[in-house]
Amino acid sequence: MTTEKNTNKKNSSAPRQRKRPLKRQISTDLIPIEEETWLIQPIAVTMMRHDYSLIQIRILVSIVENLQQILHGILNNQRARQLELFTTDELDEDGRMPIRLPFKALKVDANHYPQLRTSLKMLASIPVEIPYKSPEGKKFKKITNLCDVYIPEDNSYNKYAVLKIDKSVAERLVSLELGYHRLGKQIVFNCRNRYTQRIYMFIESWVEKGRAVIKTDEFRKMLRLEDSYHKFSDVVRRVLQPAADELRELAEQGFSDCWFDYEKKYDHGQRGGEPDELVFRIHRTENGIDKQLEQISQAQRERIAQMLVRHFDFTPANARKLSERVNGDNYSDVFTKLTDLYSRLRTDYSIRDKAAYVFASLDRLFKEHEVQEPEEVK
Repeated sequence: MTTEKNTNKKNSSAPRQRKRPLKRQISTDLIPIEEETWLIQPIAVTMMRHDYSLIQIRILVSIVENLQQILHGILNNQRARQLELFTTDELDEDGRMPIRLPFKALKVDANHYPQLRTSLKMLASIPVEIPYKSPEGKKFKKITNLCDVYIPEDNSYNKYAVLKIDKSVAERLVSLELGYHRLGKQIVFNCRNRYTQRIYMFIESWVEKGRAVIKTDEFRKMLRLEDSYHKFSDVVRRVLQPAADELRELAEQGFSDCWFDYEKKYDHGQRGGEPDELVFRIHRTENGIDKQLEQISQAQRERIAQMLVRHFDFTPANARKLSERVNGDNYSDVFTKLTDLYSRLRTDYSIRDKAAYVFASLDRLFKEHEVQEPEEVK
């Protein structure tokens, strides 16, 4: 008895061996990057401040997906940017935009539909801040809720909800005043962490630059962390590093087109604590090629070339050559510049060579975009 007792005591005091961390197996249900659904997302949506959950961010991306036809129309100049942005069949009689959202489109297991209903209900009351810029260039933030939510009470097999978005909010969601970028829908849906979703959206808007710098307080505001994780070490442990690890893992397995690492930047000689800025280094995977946006860019170039010939006396050859410098980053500014020049040249008769004048103006604009560095996210 004594020997058995001593043996048990010895075993109980022996140090436990730590288990080696197991690398998570990527689900076979994920969509490979080659089959990704690429969306156009306005920067205004990316930089929108909210405190949405993982499922609610999926809902937001689904809303953006439903707005793709409108966004493509704006990019191809087939829709007016303000007064006639929406057609009559896109708005209900109450002047709001309805979006029918099947539950199954959100990739939620049927057993979790009660939680999905709760997330949808809360969507109608969570405040959001949407940035926008007035025609005079003044910046504002619209503080509102995203939509009203209607959930049928019947027990039909095909569960769905209807989201009703006010016209003024819908105009913000398709606004290209701040620019736009591509977004992988399935990449967002594949994320298990809502902070990974948000940071992926952010770095995707800078992926062409390969680098982005954002002030730490702006980063906190974007993710609604002003009152959370007061120690920055907790931000790293709970937000930044998990997002970096998850996105890199998805990229390594072929389910994301980009991933990132980061560094803390101190401007006043600090040795630790809250940094002044965060520097994101953005890496692209080899197969992250966006054929859909390439097609969009080509359509934009053709539109600009047509405008140069029709309104500014360009030869077709010169118009095509200049329009080749148009891309997704500068298209909005080029179109705005041409609109302004068209208005000016109609009344300013001192400019005799319209083609040369417009060429010089656009050449300066292109060069400004080429040398611009992403030193800070405004």
